[in-house]
Amino acid sequence: MTRALLIAVALTLAAGPAMAACLDANAEDAVAEGRLSRGTFQDAAGRTETAFILSLAAPTCLTGPDEFDQVPEAKRLHLYASDEAVALARFVGKTVRVSGRPFGAHTAHHHAPIVMDVVRIEAR
Repeated sequence: MTRALLIAVALTLAAGPAMAACLDANAEDAVAEGRLSRGTFQDAAGRTETAFILSLAAPTCLTGPDEFDQVPEAKRLHLYASDEAVALARFVGKTVRVSGRPFGAHTAHHHAPIVMDVVRIEAR
């Protein structure tokens, strides 16, 4: 039985990188790390808009009270900052750690499965 348990543990560990704990929708202090880029997208009316996208090293998920907050897996987050003092643009191209309030994408203006209102950003 011990041998079977060891084999099961080894197979679990060899399966690849595991997802981190899910982000909690609407939590004020959720944290994510990845590489920040700026992408160009089109909205539902075909208008061009830009968005900050955080590409994660490992996928994450999102849980929360609303249907759109149920995201089983995401490798990218759409970032924005309500506070103008949080300057996302200067971190484009860098690996960063962000904290803020995540929620599930629910409009044509959201360009990743999870969106985060960033309150803090730092280079890693």
